[in-house]
Amino acid sequence: MTSAVEVTAQRLRDRGERVTPARLAVVEVLAGTEEHLSAEQIGERAEELRPGIHRATVYRALDALGEFGLVTHVHLGRAGTTYHLAGDLAPRHLHLRCSECGTVYDAPGDILEAARKKVQRELGFQLAPEQVALVGVCVECQS
Repeated sequence: MTSAVEVTAQRLRDRGERVTPARLAVVEVLAGTEEHLSAEQIGERAEELRPGIHRATVYRALDALGEFGLVTHVHLGRAGTTYHLAGDLAPRHLHLRCSECGTVYDAPGDILEAARKKVQRELGFQLAPEQVALVGVCVECQS
């Protein structure tokens, strides 16, 4: 089985982009967790994996990988922005954030598919719900 790091390296080469230690460290961090990590947390973990990588370099790597469609980010409101592997490098999922306790839950990526298709069909607008957190109240806070 080919790892996300190997796939990313090959895709970067195919695009004629540089395969840098920082870019690979970012992918390795994201592939190794199901947590919702901020850029700062990714930077910390990337430095642990590859000592000597500066945090600013990791931030630039996140931006570049985002431009190449290999990493995506999600705005979680007050909780900030988190990053994930994109496309076929990771399972597609949505984020649900409880407005009471702030907990972020993952939801299946196709759960809003009917709404996405209806908006496209009726309004000609393409939704990107993976880019935001849907806000509501979790079952624990409802009781």
